[in-house]
Parts: sequence; structure tokens; C-alpha cells
Amino acid sequence: MDAKVSRLEVFGPLTCVYGYCDVDEAIRIANSLPYAFQASVFSSDIAVALKAARHLDASAVLVNDHTAFRTDWMPFAGRRQSGYGVGGIPWTMEEMADDKMVVFNGVS
Repeated sequence: MDAKVSRLEVFGPLTCVYGYCDVDEAIRIANSLPYAFQASVFSSDIAVALKAARHLDASAVLVNDHTAFRTDWMPFAGRRQSGYGVGGIPWTMEEMADDKMVVFNGVS
């Protein structure tokens, strides 16, 4: 876990795979970095997978799949020093729009 690809933010498709004995320690290590985007958890125990999903500081946690999974309607965003705002078609459209309220008084 001392490799640069595990400690620095990499812009590109990359997966680091680490085994663990203690899920709490694995979550602590994963959350110790200043960067956070997506995470994957591989487990045959649904309780472990849900615990990891609940406690990992990632914008998405994929269970038994890699983080390249994406659909256009799902949000994607980084946390902490990873990224700015939320991407994905509806979120990008909202971010690019300026809301304005207009009030009409029907009295002549």
C-alpha cells in the first residue's frame, strides 16, 4: 500500500487490489487518503459488503464489480481533494442552469 498509485490520485483507469483480514482496518486505510472517488468491495458476505459501503468515504461503492461500471444517469463525483461538483447528465445540466423565480400578481 506504499506504492504511489495507492497514495496519489491517478487520472485514468487503474485498480489496486488488496486483501484484508480486518475490515475496519481496511476501511481506515482506504479513508486515510486525501482523495476519494469510487471504491469496490469484493465479498461473499453481504454484511461485510454493506458495512464497507456504509463506512467508506467514496461517492460510489460497487460490490463485487469494478469501478469502471457507469451509466449516463448515475452521478459521479470525487470527495475531499478529488474533483469538483457532481458529474452525470442530470447533475451537469442542473449545474449549468441558473434558476430564477418569477412572481405574477394577477391584480390589474
